[in-house]
Amino acid sequence: MILGAGRGTRLGELGTRVPKILVDVGGRPLLQRQLCYLAREGVTRVVVNAHHLSESVVDFAAAYSGPVAVEVIEERELLGTAGGVRNALHLLGPHAFYVLYGDVVVDAPLRPVLDEHRRSGAAATVTVYETDEIEGKGTVEVDDDGRVLGFHEKSPDVRPPALVNAGIYVVEANLLERWPQGAELDFGHDVFPDALRRGERLQAARLPAAVIDVGTPAGLDEARRRARAHDG
Repeated sequence: MILGAGRGTRLGELGTRVPKILVDVGGRPLLQRQLCYLAREGVTRVVVNAHHLSESVVDFAAAYSGPVAVEVIEERELLGTAGGVRNALHLLGPHAFYVLYGDVVVDAPLRPVLDEHRRSGAAATVTVYETDEIEGKGTVEVDDDGRVLGFHEKSPDVRPPALVNAGIYVVEANLLERWPQGAELDFGHDVFPDALRRGERLQAARLPAAVIDVGTPAGLDEARRRARAHDG
């Protein structure tokens, strides 16, 4: 599932005109780039949630003719990262699936993440990367075996370097089934901390490099610069 329902407020005026998931990155909508990436990684079906300017996302999916089957689920009210996935659970099925935040650009292979998820037997696996640039980012505390010990959402008490949540998960469907459909839920604030309190295992899988957050003007500029260099 690709989380595409955000309002794009950090992008200023651009976010009022274009859904964040459809902003231009190197001549192509971000969603198209994400679908190409997921197809490369062996994904054959994607569910996208949409809220802000959702009709544009629906139109994009209707015109898309790539190798991935795309289904859009519209949210009348924003449900949060986990709430949006819970709302689409009937489309995702009863087994594990990937969750990709709609405002990140990533090029890391996904198979090692899935392998780590299966090895650990976790209820969910969270991708992370190590960085000194942690201001405004959610960080993850792990042990030597990669087991998640806690989450710190933009906490001033965390000192760099730290492991930052990269916005890509592998999630077992039953982790979300216990939550009510239609509720506003966040992975970092609600679902993951609750799983830890219940004693369920959450695993961290390290990515070799940072992802790019295109939800900010600086991140979008960086993604566009890299796209031009790569595509060129």
